[in-house]
Amino acid sequence: MLEDRRSRSSRKAPDLVTDELIVILHEAGMLEFNEIFQRTVVVMKEKHMSLGGEEILRLRIYEKLQNLVSSGGLVKKGREYTAQPKLMALKSEPLPDIRL
Repeated sequence: MLEDRRSRSSRKAPDLVTDELIVILHEAGMLEFNEIFQRTVVVMKEKHMSLGGEEILRLRIYEKLQNLVSSGGLVKKGREYTAQPKLMALKSEPLPDIRL
């Protein structure tokens, strides 16, 4: 019998880009988009994470920042993003270490 795809639970991996953005903004407090982008690129390269080209990464970072603003973790004024106390609560939970 075939299972309906909607009935299966999916296990999503942590969002690494959002987690890095949260850490960067939590440490800095307030940054412009270009500074956020440059810092994120440096961290991603240090951790050897391949995320496509820089333009794709720029779009992903902008989208993630807007999601953080809409969830109340950041405040956007012009081009500057300011971290709010709620920001660290939005960081994804690490997956448990399960070994079979």
